Amino acid sequence: MDKIVIKGARENNLKNVDLEIPRNQIVCFVGVSGSGKSTIAFDIIAKEGQRQYFESLSSLARRYLQKSNRPDVDEIKGISPTVIISQDRVHPSPRSTVGTITETYTYLRLLFARSGFPIYDSSYFSFNHPLGACPRCKGLGRAMDVDTNKLVNINKSLNEGAILYSNWRVGSMYWKIIKSTGFFDMDKKVKDYTDDELNKLMYAPKQRANNDDNGVIMPMYQGIVTHLNSRGSSTHRYVNEQELSYFNYIDCPECHGWRLKKDSLAVKIDGLNIGQVANMPIGDALNFVKAVNHKNASVIKPRLIEQLQFLVKAKLGYLSLNRSTSTLSGGEAQRVKLARQLGCDLVETIYVLDEPTAGLHPRDLEMVVKNLKRLRDGNNSVLVVEHDENVIKAANYIVEVGPGGGRKGGEIVFAGPINKMLSGHTLTANYLNRPSPTSSSFTSRSATGTLSIRSANRNNLKNLNLNIPTGLLVTLTGVSGAGKSSLVEEIVAQHPDKVVLIGQRTIGNNRRGSIATYVGVFDEIRKLFARYNNISPSKFSYNSKTGYCEECHGLGFIDMDMNFLGEVRTKCDKCLGQRYRPEVLTYQYKNKNISDILQMTAIEANEFFDQKEIKNGLQMLLDVGLDYIELGQTLDTLSGGEAQRLKLASHLQNKGEFYILDEPTSGLHFADVEKLMKLLNKLVDSGNTVLVIEHNLEVIRQTDWIIDMGPEGGDKGGEIVAQGTVNDIKKCQKSWTGRYL
Repeated sequence: MDKIVIKGARENNLKNVDLEIPRNQIVCFVGVSGSGKSTIAFDIIAKEGQRQYFESLSSLARRYLQKSNRPDVDEIKGISPTVIISQDRVHPSPRSTVGTITETYTYLRLLFARSGFPIYDSSYFSFNHPLGACPRCKGLGRAMDVDTNKLVNINKSLNEGAILYSNWRVGSMYWKIIKSTGFFDMDKKVKDYTDDELNKLMYAPKQRANNDDNGVIMPMYQGIVTHLNSRGSSTHRYVNEQELSYFNYIDCPECHGWRLKKDSLAVKIDGLNIGQVANMPIGDALNFVKAVNHKNASVIKPRLIEQLQFLVKAKLGYLSLNRSTSTLSGGEAQRVKLARQLGCDLVETIYVLDEPTAGLHPRDLEMVVKNLKRLRDGNNSVLVVEHDENVIKAANYIVEVGPGGGRKGGEIVFAGPINKMLSGHTLTANYLNRPSPTSSSFTSRSATGTLSIRSANRNNLKNLNLNIPTGLLVTLTGVSGAGKSSLVEEIVAQHPDKVVLIGQRTIGNNRRGSIATYVGVFDEIRKLFARYNNISPSKFSYNSKTGYCEECHGLGFIDMDMNFLGEVRTKCDKCLGQRYRPEVLTYQYKNKNISDILQMTAIEANEFFDQKEIKNGLQMLLDVGLDYIELGQTLDTLSGGEAQRLKLASHLQNKGEFYILDEPTSGLHFADVEKLMKLLNKLVDSGNTVLVIEHNLEVIRQTDWIIDMGPEGGDKGGEIVAQGTVNDIKKCQKSWTGRYL
């Protein structure tokens, strides 16, 4: 078949959608947040392609693969195996690196095993194998070093609570053990301790303490740092959040951050060991491999060079192969996956990508378009959910879903070639056809003060000193890897009590937490129902035994594991998805029961209720562009952008705050970006400071102050290239952001 045919799609908010999509083309799905575009691309096409392929395998093999079920459609044809390239974190483990997930490091290990001297087996160069891993850091390359200044207040005595670690608070078991040793004068200031006393307090090895009847049976004493190091030694498994705050991360002193044993690091090619090559920027590693001239390298080099080149083409040349994937941004993670796929020669495959431009500076967008075309030209279908103008205009075919979000979406507004779309008048077409911006007429606000950053040297930062103006809308710009996120981490570390970081991480995976509970209106709604019906408010909680359906316990659905067929989610046949006991649903307010209320969208509920407390909470959702979301929607179903805006909603009434947002336009349509800008300006006009990491030129043009970092990524970044107003940045020849503005 030359097209993908979908008939009668009702997944999520889709309204019995029929759609035909040409194969072997770049197809771009567009529309406002919550319109249903991701549902078509990911929940229907991508998952069905994977499911049909998996079903061709044996039932034994399927037990070890991701399980999925047929989407809610009448018919779907023309599907082939799918590859999803999403922004999900690649792997949370610090052992997973750019080199391991692309298998580039595997080829590098083989190169050193065959061309280095002395000769060792390939396993000796694996930091995830006992033969190769550094014994000190267990192959992580990083060690946890205790910061004693964070641990002890030397101006206090032990009786006054000199030890800041809560496990050693005055009167605790550990404090009693210290007292029982007889080593210390409990009333003496720590700053007056002798070197021997201080060493015993901090670094004493584990030993039996004297028992002076402190209520501790057979106590064992060890120094505070010794205790913390023993907990942090097993790859942080036993270290809680408070304990983690007492550590600084440093390159492992034994392997210098190269992750391997001394014997493995003694093997060199052209004067460098494998750890040094894996820790250098990928662009430099590529040059090193090209220069290797050894008879055994001729077979390995072509594939290794090809893999490294794909990473460079994906604009990841500033990363290192040893970079932990847990530290990558969503955009970087997606480009790593894309680089891996570019190394495959699959044909007739369906690639589904989620905003491949995420985290990319305008300078690098051409690279994305080239890579999408490369996949298409290999006789593959490339389906992209995207909001960037460059990618949309480079597509062959456009599917616009809408017209609104949530219940107001779920319809096909337009489906056809890009040139036909641009001649129409859909919401997206109107934005794409708007005139190019001329010189900005935006008037910058005046700063109310500054927030000082001193000696910032995290990751690639070059010992920066910086005064960030307050009372303004500030953007932090620069190419990928320039040091933007590192600078934000420094701001948070140096001013933890002054800044509020609002990221895109999900609010939680609790299936019971809903939008209504998060914004604080559900309690008020339950109280209103209780007063109106003269009954306890707990009756109207789907988390309460007195209110929830006994079959599904208030979830509204039942999950059933069908082994290799996947988990089947069915509507609870007792409450029919309404979550409550039948008697609870007999109580009403204005002819609506409590389940009807939870199925209302925020805008519908705002029109329904008159109570000030409820309307104030709902207005927050309207202000952040989440008017289409149902009150009963659970928090684990929100996208990153929706989660970020929901977090922002809870801060709208505050004043004098310093907010930091990480790419707030990610996942937003042009129309949604306009709403976001109104919201951010409202925050600033209310007396707050808002700093955003951003690549969207429309947002950057409308900000008061720009801090542009670079000039490049990785080791070639970490500097302030320019800062000032939009016009100031435009005048800076070194600034990539200035050139595109």
